[in-house]
Amino acid sequence: MDQPFVEALEVLNALPGNHLIVLPDAPRFTIVAVTDAYLKVTYTTREGILGKGIFEAFPDDSANLQATGVDNLTASLHQVIQRKEIHQMAAQRYDVFNPHTGGFEQKVWKPVNQPVLNEAGDLRYIIHTVEDITNSVQLVELTEANQYMQTIINGFKEPLQVLEPIIEKGQIIDFRFKLTNQAYASYAQATPEQLQGKRVGEVFPGYFETESFTNPVLTFTTGQPLTFEIHYDKDGLDLYNLMSTSKLDNEVVIHFTDFTRLRQLQLQLESKIDELKRSNDSLQQFAYVASHDLQEPLRKIQSFSSILQQQFESQFDDGGKHLLHRMQLAAERMAILIKDLLTYSRLSTGQALQQPVSLNGVVNQVLDNLSLLVEESRAELDIEDLPVVQGDEMQLGQLFQNLLSNAVKFTRPGEKPQISVRYLFLERQQLPFGVNPRNDSTHFHQITVSDRGIGFDTKYLDRIFQVFQRLHGKNEYAGTGVGLAICQRVVQNHGGVITASSRPGEGATFTVYLPG
Repeated sequence: MDQPFVEALEVLNALPGNHLIVLPDAPRFTIVAVTDAYLKVTYTTREGILGKGIFEAFPDDSANLQATGVDNLTASLHQVIQRKEIHQMAAQRYDVFNPHTGGFEQKVWKPVNQPVLNEAGDLRYIIHTVEDITNSVQLVELTEANQYMQTIINGFKEPLQVLEPIIEKGQIIDFRFKLTNQAYASYAQATPEQLQGKRVGEVFPGYFETESFTNPVLTFTTGQPLTFEIHYDKDGLDLYNLMSTSKLDNEVVIHFTDFTRLRQLQLQLESKIDELKRSNDSLQQFAYVASHDLQEPLRKIQSFSSILQQQFESQFDDGGKHLLHRMQLAAERMAILIKDLLTYSRLSTGQALQQPVSLNGVVNQVLDNLSLLVEESRAELDIEDLPVVQGDEMQLGQLFQNLLSNAVKFTRPGEKPQISVRYLFLERQQLPFGVNPRNDSTHFHQITVSDRGIGFDTKYLDRIFQVFQRLHGKNEYAGTGVGLAICQRVVQNHGGVITASSRPGEGATFTVYLPG
C-alpha cells in the first residue's frame, strides 16, 4: 500500500460518517479502513476488524447481522463489482451486540456501496457507508403503534386517561395528558389529539378542588391503587363516576366508570319515593279524618233519623216517610263507603304480616260472615281444599270476603248463585303469559273463584280493579266500587297477582296467584 494512500486512510478514519472501506476480493471483502464513527455505532475496535473479511468481522452466526442482511449485503457488493456503479441498498435491520449492556440492540441502517476506480478504470476499493436511521424508524413505528393504540382505546365507551405528573420543588402541582380516549376527551368537547400534552388544570381548572386531583397525586406518591366514587360538579359538568387510579412507571393510569345516567335515574326515583311517601302520609291523614271527623257527623245523621222514625213518623205523610227512608239509605251507603275507603287506605300504607295462614280457615270464617247472604240467595258453593300460605290473615280475609260476596251479588235476578273455588300448586315457569309477580318465589298457589253470574266485558279488565270504578249502577247492584281495588291491594301486599276472565252473561273467574 503506497504512502499517499496510507495518509489518505488516516484522514478518512477521522472523517465524520459511518464508513467502511473494503477490497473487492470477493467473497472475503477485506476491511482496509474504517471511520471512528462506524466503530462507535458497531461497538468494535479498529484493531479487531482491520484486515478481516467483512463477514468474518461481522459473522452471521453471532446474531450481529440478521441472515437477510448478510444476503442483501453480499448481493449489493457483487453488483458493485460487476457494474462498477454505486448501489443504494434498502433499509436493513441488524442486531448489534452492545458489550456495555451485554445484550443486542436492533439497528436500522440505510447502506450505500460505492466503487473507487483507478485511472485505468479498474475497481480498487468499495466504500461501504451506512446511515443510522434507527431513531427515525422507531419514531415512525412508535407513532403507528400509538395510532393503533389510540384507535383501540377510542373504542372503549368508558373514559380512560394516562397522566404525567408536573413536579416543582418536589411537589406535584398538576398533571399533563399523555394519552386519553375519545370518551374522556368528550368531557372537554375535544379530541384526544387536542388534549395530548396539555395540563389537566388548563382544561379542567376545577379539578384541583376535587379527588380527581388529590387521589392521583396520592397514587403516584405512594404507588397505592385507589377506587372511589366522585361527583364532579365543576367546570360546567355534572358527572357521577367510579374512578380507579394506578401507577405505571412514572405515570398514573385513570379509568372511569360513568354512572351519571344511572345516578340521575336514582335521584329521580328517590324523588318519586319521597313524593309517594308524602302521598301516603296524606292518605293516612285522610284515613284519620275518615275514621273520626267524617264518621262522627254521619253517626249523628243516622241517630237523628232513627229518632225521627221512632218518635215522629206518625206525623209524616207518605212523602215525608219516603224522604226519611231515602235519607237513612244514603247514610247507610255513606257508612259503608267510609268503611271501605278506610280499609283500602290502611292496605295502601301497610305491609302484610308474614305468618302461616290456613286459607281453609279464612274461607270458613268469610262464609260464616256471609251466611245470611248465602242463605237468602240460596247460593251453591263448591270449594276445594286450600293450602296454608305465608301472609296476613286479616288481609286475606278481606280478599275472599270481597271475591265471594261479589260472586253471590252479581247474579241474574231469580237465579241461584253457583260458585266454585279451585286450587293448583304451580312452578314459576307454569304461570300464564303476562302474569309476572314481583316476588321471586319459584312456586305459586293458584286459587280461582268462579261464578255463573252476569259477567263483564274483558275490555274493562283494568278498570274493575280501580277505586270507585263500577260497571253497573248502584240501583242495580249494591256496592261502593272499592271491593276489587281492595282485593288487588291485598294480593300485591303479598307479592302476588290477581287477574280475571269473563264474558257478559256467562259468569266470571277471578284468579289469585300467591307465592308458595
